[in-house]
Amino acid sequence: MALFEWLKRKKNETGSSIQLNLFIYNNLLGALRHAENFDYAKEVLNDMEIEGVHPNVVTYNTLMGVYIEQGQKVNALKLFEEMQLKGFTPSPSSYSTVLFAYRRMEDGFRALAFFVDIRNKYQKGEIGKDDNEDWDYEFKKLENFTIRICYHVMRVWLVRNANLSFEVLRLLKEIDKAGIRLGCEEHERLVWACTREEHYIVAKELYTRIREMDTHISLSACNHVIWVMGKAKKWWAALEIYEDLLDKGPKPNNISYELIVSHFNVLLSAARKKGIWRWGVRLLNKMVEKGLKPGSREWNSVLVACSKASETSAAIEIFKRMVENGEKPTIISYGALLSSLEKGKLYDEALKVWEHMDKMGIEPNLYAYTILASIYSAQGKFDFLDSIIQEMVRVGIGPTVVTFNAIISGCAKNNRGTDACEWFERMKSLDIVPNEVTYEMLIEAFVNDGKPMLAYELYLRALKMGLILSAKAYDAVVRSSEMHGKLIDICSLGPRPLEKKKNVKIRRNLREFCSLADVPRRSEVFDRKEIYSLYKQVHR
Repeated sequence: MALFEWLKRKKNETGSSIQLNLFIYNNLLGALRHAENFDYAKEVLNDMEIEGVHPNVVTYNTLMGVYIEQGQKVNALKLFEEMQLKGFTPSPSSYSTVLFAYRRMEDGFRALAFFVDIRNKYQKGEIGKDDNEDWDYEFKKLENFTIRICYHVMRVWLVRNANLSFEVLRLLKEIDKAGIRLGCEEHERLVWACTREEHYIVAKELYTRIREMDTHISLSACNHVIWVMGKAKKWWAALEIYEDLLDKGPKPNNISYELIVSHFNVLLSAARKKGIWRWGVRLLNKMVEKGLKPGSREWNSVLVACSKASETSAAIEIFKRMVENGEKPTIISYGALLSSLEKGKLYDEALKVWEHMDKMGIEPNLYAYTILASIYSAQGKFDFLDSIIQEMVRVGIGPTVVTFNAIISGCAKNNRGTDACEWFERMKSLDIVPNEVTYEMLIEAFVNDGKPMLAYELYLRALKMGLILSAKAYDAVVRSSEMHGKLIDICSLGPRPLEKKKNVKIRRNLREFCSLADVPRRSEVFDRKEIYSLYKQVHR
């Protein structure tokens, strides 16, 4: 500006010997733009008008750049239209500046449409007639710039808080229609920008596109896609990518292995919680099929699922497979097997498992002790049961209210109401406070033992303690009194309790789990041989 003012002063001093021409004004505007000193731009334009210097394409290009730097992208686009209305032919720099405006506006769709329009005009010979420009070279630059803009816009969309996944997919489709393609590097960078669970659809599309390019894909990008699929609970899609690594490369590494195993663990955990042991078995088979070695955690998940589903035979086979696979059973493994055997009333087999656990040096926990207490209670072996309780007290593991509930429940199921009452008193002598389940089991014991009045009195005692018993206990008291012809005050029992929702629902089909885990549902009836046959087949 100082030099410009000096030229103006010299012009006035010397008359017409110094002229402020278009070249000077264009360079001055360019200097102001690069210095981001936009305040003088209007002053320079006014000087041009006073001096009678008419702008050219370079002037318009520079002014468009000034507008963009000022955040006035719309004004820059209007100036481009004005330039054409005044008969100026845009240069490659003009087109590049318009594309830059769309980039600043983060409008990939309009940038792409603008490039397609340029290409059509170029192919028809409507532009590119200036011999001073190498239009083949300049057109290729515009195409590359458009690709970079689209990549930049999609990356910005992916890192925003709003979910713009479908906008990214839509722009990818428009890029395909335009006949241009992002390179493998751009695709992988976009994959890394996918970090939220709603991005899974974009990550999978980008991964598929890279594979279709028949080019090298980095293992880190594949691992990241597996991670995104898992985060979105698209477990089967993650497994498909892992299978691609095995079949097509690159060879999976420890991170790939740990990621896919962690996904299996999530599925196995879901199957365990819901008692859907069939899917647990299939998941174990799938792991073995894909060369993944299930650890104790995976085996235990299936064992617990079998226990919850009361599938004794399945639990036994899974336990055998676990040992044959070289995995040492843990206390959780033994506890789940003991529970399955106890539910199947295979008491002698359960005691053998307990002995084997002791030989293996596995210290029993509260759960295992409770199951053993339940077994002895069901068998009526109260001397053994008493020794177990003493041992629990000696080693500092319980007993707890859950332990005594199991004992009383065993008595109730075998019509030993008197024994149940004795263990109820024993429980109180150890300062263990009974809960709702305790009273419900004891009521059941009295009802099964043909003592309706004791059941009735116990129900009233529980109400006085502020406990809320189940509808099953209420119905048992009422039904037992009617059956034995005993008169009771039903009003004193209060209103019939609401039905309690069961936490574990054993399902005979796999629809709900398949929906939960986003895994394919096999239509065939489950074959019990599947528990064991596939394992043998894989290790033949």
